Amino acid sequence: MSDYFYRYMLSDSRNAPLGTAFMESDPDAATWRLRLKPEDLLNVLEHEVINLIAMDEGRPDMIGRILSSNHTDTIEVEPLNEAGVRLRQNLRVPVRFESFLYPVNGTWTGRLPIVCHDLSCGGIAFFCNYALNLTEIVEVVVPITSQPLILHAQILRLRPSNSNIPLYAATFVDLIHDEEVLLREAVFSQQITNRDTRK
Repeated sequence: MSDYFYRYMLSDSRNAPLGTAFMESDPDAATWRLRLKPEDLLNVLEHEVINLIAMDEGRPDMIGRILSSNHTDTIEVEPLNEAGVRLRQNLRVPVRFESFLYPVNGTWTGRLPIVCHDLSCGGIAFFCNYALNLTEIVEVVVPITSQPLILHAQILRLRPSNSNIPLYAATFVDLIHDEEVLLREAVFSQQITNRDTRK
């Protein structure tokens, strides 16, 4: 049995989710053997080039080319080049949940109710019926991860919206690795749920 069990999320060139996989080969090898869930294999094999988004600390995100498959649960992939941090930040999903903001350096006190509009590995967009200051830091509760997260976020801008309630965009700041992993898993899981619901 292989000693390598690095976890990856697989997506296509448009960042649409394809499935999850475990690496079963030396990460320095010229080709990687990845084991998938059988139900994800058909989605993956529709593509030649895929994104590999690392779930484990110290592993880079990669762009890879599918070379072969056993047509059951394994593919051979040639890593082409590192994808850079933007790949995981572009994992964004529309998702609605109610939550709260808490002040860090703002002039208000207490907590503010929000409704999430979309979530990514790099930030969150939410409706809030309160005038927040751009660049202020808030704490936001993200309840859809396997363990609810309380994350620091910086308010970036107001986004266009058809709602009477302001729609804010914020970027997460000072994330630790475990928080990043939980966010990636939650966003990716929600993307797959949305994909399967549309079928």
